[in-house]
Amino acid sequence: MWTARTTTEALTHLVRRFFGFLTAQPLTPREQSAVHDALDPALHRLFFAQSIPDQRHAVQVAERAEGGSDRVEAALLHDVGKTGSSLGAFGRSFATVAGALNLPARRRWLTYLHHGAIGADMLQRAGASNLSVAFARSHPGPVPDGIDPDDWHALAEADEV
Repeated sequence: MWTARTTTEALTHLVRRFFGFLTAQPLTPREQSAVHDALDPALHRLFFAQSIPDQRHAVQVAERAEGGSDRVEAALLHDVGKTGSSLGAFGRSFATVAGALNLPARRRWLTYLHHGAIGADMLQRAGASNLSVAFARSHPGPVPDGIDPDDWHALAEADEV
Protein backbone atom coordinates (compact mmCIF):
# COMPACT_ATOMS: atom_id res chain seq x y z
CA MET A 1 0.00 0.00 0.00
CA TRP A 2 1.19 3.51 -0.81
CA THR A 3 2.31 5.59 2.14
CA ALA A 4 3.71 9.08 2.34
CA ARG A 5 7.49 9.29 2.48
CA THR A 6 9.24 10.58 5.55
CA THR A 7 11.34 13.68 5.05
CA THR A 8 14.50 11.59 5.27
CA GLU A 9 13.22 9.12 2.67
CA ALA A 10 12.22 11.94 0.35
CA LEU A 11 15.60 13.65 0.69
CA THR A 12 17.46 10.38 0.15
CA HIS A 13 15.42 9.73 -2.98
CA LEU A 14 16.08 13.24 -4.31
CA VAL A 15 19.83 13.04 -3.64
CA ARG A 16 19.99 9.65 -5.37
CA ARG A 17 18.08 11.02 -8.38
CA PHE A 18 20.32 14.13 -8.49
CA PHE A 19 23.51 12.10 -8.74
CA GLY A 20 21.86 9.62 -11.08
CA PHE A 21 20.98 12.54 -13.33
CA LEU A 22 24.57 13.79 -13.32
CA THR A 23 26.11 10.39 -14.06
CA ALA A 24 23.54 8.94 -16.49
CA GLN A 25 24.90 7.24 -19.59
CA PRO A 26 23.09 7.14 -22.95
CA LEU A 27 21.07 4.03 -23.67
CA THR A 28 22.94 1.24 -25.40
CA PRO A 29 21.79 0.17 -28.86
CA ARG A 30 20.27 -2.93 -27.23
CA GLU A 31 18.29 -0.78 -24.77
CA GLN A 32 17.15 1.55 -27.56
CA SER A 33 15.93 -1.47 -29.52
CA ALA A 34 14.06 -2.78 -26.47
CA VAL A 35 12.33 0.60 -26.09
CA HIS A 36 11.32 0.56 -29.76
CA ASP A 37 9.92 -2.95 -29.32
CA ALA A 38 8.01 -2.02 -26.16
CA LEU A 39 6.33 1.16 -27.41
CA ASP A 40 3.92 1.91 -30.20
CA PRO A 41 5.47 4.16 -32.87
CA ALA A 42 3.38 7.14 -31.71
CA LEU A 43 5.04 6.88 -28.29
CA HIS A 44 8.65 6.54 -29.52
CA ARG A 45 8.89 10.29 -30.13
CA LEU A 46 7.81 11.06 -26.57
CA PHE A 47 10.30 8.65 -25.04
CA PHE A 48 13.28 9.75 -27.13
CA ALA A 49 12.49 13.45 -26.60
CA GLN A 50 13.37 12.94 -22.93
CA SER A 51 16.81 13.85 -21.66
CA ILE A 52 19.39 11.07 -21.47
CA PRO A 53 19.08 10.92 -17.66
CA ASP A 54 15.29 10.65 -17.90
CA GLN A 55 15.58 7.92 -20.55
CA ARG A 56 18.05 6.05 -18.33
CA HIS A 57 15.77 6.41 -15.29
CA ALA A 58 12.73 5.24 -17.29
CA VAL A 59 14.52 2.12 -18.55
CA GLN A 60 15.63 1.30 -15.01
CA VAL A 61 12.07 1.70 -13.71
CA ALA A 62 10.78 -0.58 -16.51
CA GLU A 63 13.39 -3.22 -15.64
CA ARG A 64 12.50 -3.13 -11.93
CA ALA A 65 8.73 -3.03 -12.48
CA GLU A 66 8.61 -6.13 -14.65
CA GLY A 67 5.27 -7.12 -16.04
CA GLY A 68 3.01 -6.73 -19.02
CA SER A 69 3.20 -4.26 -21.85
CA ASP A 70 1.06 -1.59 -20.15
CA ARG A 71 3.31 -1.65 -17.08
CA VAL A 72 6.45 -1.35 -19.22
CA GLU A 73 4.90 1.48 -21.25
CA ALA A 74 3.93 3.34 -18.07
CA ALA A 75 7.44 2.94 -16.65
CA LEU A 76 9.10 4.19 -19.82
CA LEU A 77 6.84 7.21 -20.17
CA HIS A 78 5.95 8.29 -16.63
CA ASP A 79 8.14 11.43 -16.66
CA VAL A 80 7.67 12.63 -20.26
CA GLY A 81 6.13 15.86 -18.97
CA LYS A 82 9.56 16.95 -17.72
CA THR A 83 10.74 17.36 -21.31
CA GLY A 84 9.20 20.80 -21.72
CA SER A 85 11.04 22.23 -18.72
CA SER A 86 14.51 21.77 -20.24
CA LEU A 87 16.00 21.88 -16.74
CA GLY A 88 19.23 20.24 -15.73
CA ALA A 89 20.04 18.71 -12.37
CA PHE A 90 20.51 22.03 -10.56
CA GLY A 91 17.42 23.65 -12.09
CA ARG A 92 15.32 20.64 -11.11
CA SER A 93 16.72 20.78 -7.59
CA PHE A 94 15.91 24.47 -7.23
CA ALA A 95 12.42 23.93 -8.66
CA THR A 96 11.80 21.08 -6.22
CA VAL A 97 12.90 23.19 -3.25
CA ALA A 98 10.83 26.17 -4.46
CA GLY A 99 7.80 23.90 -4.81
CA ALA A 100 8.29 22.37 -1.37
CA LEU A 101 8.55 25.83 0.17
CA ASN A 102 5.61 27.20 -1.85
CA LEU A 103 7.85 29.87 -3.34
CA PRO A 104 6.89 31.56 -6.60
CA ALA A 105 8.12 29.49 -9.52
CA ARG A 106 9.23 30.64 -12.94
CA ARG A 107 7.79 29.27 -16.19
CA ARG A 108 10.24 26.36 -16.66
CA TRP A 109 10.08 25.54 -12.96
CA LEU A 110 6.28 25.45 -13.15
CA THR A 111 6.49 23.10 -16.12
CA TYR A 112 8.78 20.83 -14.13
CA LEU A 113 6.64 20.96 -11.00
CA HIS A 114 3.50 20.13 -13.02
CA HIS A 115 5.15 17.54 -15.26
CA GLY A 116 2.71 14.84 -14.19
CA ALA A 117 -0.38 16.54 -15.56
CA ILE A 118 1.50 17.79 -18.62
CA GLY A 119 2.87 14.32 -19.36
CA ALA A 120 -0.52 12.68 -18.83
CA ASP A 121 -2.08 15.02 -21.39
CA MET A 122 0.74 14.28 -23.85
CA LEU A 123 0.30 10.54 -23.35
CA GLN A 124 -3.46 10.68 -23.70
CA ARG A 125 -3.17 12.56 -27.02
CA ALA A 126 -0.63 9.97 -28.24
CA GLY A 127 -2.91 7.03 -27.42
CA ALA A 128 -1.04 5.62 -24.42
CA SER A 129 -2.65 3.10 -22.09
CA ASN A 130 -4.85 4.18 -19.19
CA LEU A 131 -2.16 2.94 -16.79
CA SER A 132 0.48 5.14 -18.48
CA VAL A 133 -1.73 8.21 -18.37
CA ALA A 134 -2.73 7.62 -14.74
CA PHE A 135 0.80 6.89 -13.54
CA ALA A 136 2.21 9.98 -15.26
CA ARG A 137 -0.54 12.13 -13.73
CA SER A 138 -0.71 10.75 -10.20
CA HIS A 139 2.59 9.26 -9.11
CA PRO A 140 3.64 9.17 -6.38
CA GLY A 141 0.27 8.80 -4.80
CA PRO A 142 -2.56 6.43 -4.04
CA VAL A 143 -3.98 4.11 -6.67
CA PRO A 144 -6.48 5.97 -8.88
CA ASP A 145 -9.90 4.46 -9.54
CA GLY A 146 -9.91 1.98 -12.39
CA ILE A 147 -6.20 1.12 -12.11
CA ASP A 148 -4.98 -2.33 -11.07
CA PRO A 149 -3.37 -1.94 -7.62
CA ASP A 150 -0.70 -4.57 -8.40
CA ASP A 151 0.43 -2.63 -11.47
CA TRP A 152 0.39 0.65 -9.57
CA HIS A 153 2.39 -0.66 -6.60
CA ALA A 154 4.95 -2.36 -8.84
CA LEU A 155 5.50 0.89 -10.74
CA ALA A 156 5.61 3.00 -7.58
CA GLU A 157 8.15 0.71 -5.93
CA ALA A 158 10.26 0.59 -9.09
CA ASP A 159 10.26 4.40 -9.27
CA GLU A 160 11.28 4.81 -5.62
CA VAL A 161 14.79 3.42 -6.05
